[in-house]
Amino acid sequence: MKLHLEKIYFCTGARNHDLLKFFPENLLSFEYDERVASFKALGLAKIAPHPVAVCTTSGTAVAECVSAMLEAHYSELPLVLITGDRPKKLHGTGSPQTIEHEALTRSCRGSYIEVDLRDLPELSLEGAKFPVHVNVLVDDTVAHDLPLTFHPNLDSVAAFFERVKKPLFLFSHERRSMASFVEKFAATGLPFYAETLSGGRERSTLKTEKHLVELFHSGGFDGVVRVGHTPLSKVWRLLEKRPLPVLSFDSRNLPALSFGEVVPMSSDALLESPGFWDVLRSIPSYTFSDQTLESLEALTARYPRSEVAHFQKLQERFSDGDSVYVGNSLVVRFFELTQTKRLSVFGNRGVNGIDGQLASAIGLATGTTKRITCILGDVTTFYDLSSLRDLPSNLNLIIMNNRGGRIFDLLNLDKRIVLEHTNDFRAIAQGFGLSYSNDMNDFGQVQVLELFPDGDEGKRFLKEWGQ
Repeated sequence: MKLHLEKIYFCTGARNHDLLKFFPENLLSFEYDERVASFKALGLAKIAPHPVAVCTTSGTAVAECVSAMLEAHYSELPLVLITGDRPKKLHGTGSPQTIEHEALTRSCRGSYIEVDLRDLPELSLEGAKFPVHVNVLVDDTVAHDLPLTFHPNLDSVAAFFERVKKPLFLFSHERRSMASFVEKFAATGLPFYAETLSGGRERSTLKTEKHLVELFHSGGFDGVVRVGHTPLSKVWRLLEKRPLPVLSFDSRNLPALSFGEVVPMSSDALLESPGFWDVLRSIPSYTFSDQTLESLEALTARYPRSEVAHFQKLQERFSDGDSVYVGNSLVVRFFELTQTKRLSVFGNRGVNGIDGQLASAIGLATGTTKRITCILGDVTTFYDLSSLRDLPSNLNLIIMNNRGGRIFDLLNLDKRIVLEHTNDFRAIAQGFGLSYSNDMNDFGQVQVLELFPDGDEGKRFLKEWGQ
């Protein structure tokens, strides 16, 4: 590596994971929180003989470093921000965790350097003006010649359904609940997958994301019709690796992919559009066989202390109409996997960052008199500890403490970025004057309920689940 750095504060993430192989082990310090890590780097840069770096994944992780970059800019300090980024073809599309990194640091940097991952080892900072922003493009997509087409209205979508005979209908989320749209669509008899934030999860005819992935790999559907913002589903990310025809109805007019057809219509607009329902009536009926729910029940019975089994037990305690705020990473995925009831589910899925989740749930709770149950992972809660001082009386926090960022286990990434720990939140909660329990029987009775899934059972569950 030619960057000649004093230290690299490495913030765990999937997009910057591949940068690890270029960084000397002796320079690395693994961190949870990009804001904290960037200020640690700033402090060291005041006395170190060489520049100090903070390395982040894409999305809001980059934004968390702007405060430290501003201080470095006005203090003339040798701070280096290294950011893992999506490939150029995904910029400006609204694809998962893709924002404009360059624009974020424009007012607080001396130099901006953009480089492909393969060229990072040869990068030099010679002649650069500090603070420096190094943006590394990590491309895990495939080359294709599928066009990106923007339609002003519904007039030309019938042609899509002439080419695509068995589409996967995928409903994600919008600013407001899509429940009414999902209810009307369900009456068509066409198979569809409704994500938990859509507001219509309980009506989904396709029950698990695992089933979607299996259908994708087996050629079960020949195209995708998306309604709503950028989906959570893994299938959506797989489309960049093996493209299929895609038609998106997105009020933001964003494709969320590097290809496909886009119509700038929300679910509410489609709900009132006779033309849309006329097109659907012309589609011959078809079904997708699904046995994954039986597999899920068998696995949670075999591994009753796994994290997914904990989520199943939580679902039993909710009632139809309850309001739930779910964090990102595994929490939202496992909640969606186990959801069976009609719930109002909220979360931050615009850019999918795990920062500020508890604060967002607090803001949500202050806007209603309804009870809000907030479910977060341990790493997500670490990010936002100061928010514990403001927990409103109508907010119950559930911390699913699996001792680290276990989504990286699921992705089979470097074990170092899991950041395993043995901490719990009992003393922290009590220090903030909050009632605390680690017994699920106290669900809804304490302000902070901390649950401890068995890590070994969780790993065996995920290995056998095989997603």
